Amino acid sequence: VGGPPRWAPHLEPCVECVLVDGWLDVSGPGVSLSANQEDETDMETFQMEIDRETKKCIFRTSQGNYWALVAHGGIQTTATQMSADTMFSLEWLGSRMALRANNGKYVCTKKNGQLLAVSDSIGEDEQFNLKLINRPMLILKGENGYICHHKSSNTLDASVSGGFWYVNSGGLVCSDGDSPEDFTLEFLEPGRIAIRGKGGKYLRGDQGGTLKGDGLSADSSALWEY
Repeated sequence: VGGPPRWAPHLEPCVECVLVDGWLDVSGPGVSLSANQEDETDMETFQMEIDRETKKCIFRTSQGNYWALVAHGGIQTTATQMSADTMFSLEWLGSRMALRANNGKYVCTKKNGQLLAVSDSIGEDEQFNLKLINRPMLILKGENGYICHHKSSNTLDASVSGGFWYVNSGGLVCSDGDSPEDFTLEFLEPGRIAIRGKGGKYLRGDQGGTLKGDGLSADSSALWEY
């Protein structure tokens, strides 16, 4: 954390969606979505927006069209304007997520790679990975200020720079680790994310400025502007 941001302040995150069978791709008749690609190109890159009122997510292709629910649960990229059918509820499943379409069904990938919103429950075929590609650096701001590092302690609000983040046995977030520890980013509101540690608890900032990894819910203390 540190240094000036290298992006426009309100730039939406760009993501690449990965399913079990491959990269998500825009292709085929009717501009359908399929999940059978092995390479990353502009066709596998989508801008993800979060609606302020519903907190649902919207995906836009590199051509400017939106993902949309169509007849029989199909997912196509023919929409040029946002509507209820272009909004998807995002459910976080640890490091993966699932999408529920406006028909109440989960989006799944079929054996031929086609995406359909026809599932009543979440299994392996309903799970996505998101790869964030336009945030090479993150500056995080919580309700009590920015996450920063100093040189007098190993806790993250006053830490030794150059190490990896981890949550210690006392629930404090430190940044002098010798090896990386996984954290999950959850996009919950426009311009704000929540961060989960490997134990499933959220990173939160207390009023004294200490960053802790013991949050039980994504309340205001666990949401970070980025």
